[in-house]
Amino acid sequence: MATYFGMEHASSKDPHDWGRAMCAALNRLLEEAKGDRNYLEHKHLLGQDIVMRIEAEGDGVAVHLSWKPQNQDDAPRDEEDDDREAVGRKTAVQREATEQEAAEREAAELVEGSGRGG
Repeated sequence: MATYFGMEHASSKDPHDWGRAMCAALNRLLEEAKGDRNYLEHKHLLGQDIVMRIEAEGDGVAVHLSWKPQNQDDAPRDEEDDDREAVGRKTAVQREATEQEAAEREAAELVEGSGRGG
């Protein structure tokens, strides 16, 4: 599964002032997820674990959120899964090409051994 990230700055170090930054970071996280699949909405976050990290930054903070979809059959796949699938497809194509070449060689040998041609 893919992991999505969102980050926003808050101009204050007071936690009471971080709500807007958390909301903006959450929206950024969802926008990133929508880039993979258009159906991801806020409802897909219900029951999910979202990791939040607050880092001091000048007079304020940076709010970092990350989300790795859990137990969602319709969640976007991780690039690593796609890479494995692509390797499998490439191997199958190579196998088919090798089988095709072998069949062509066999056909050529049959023609040569039949007494036809040169």
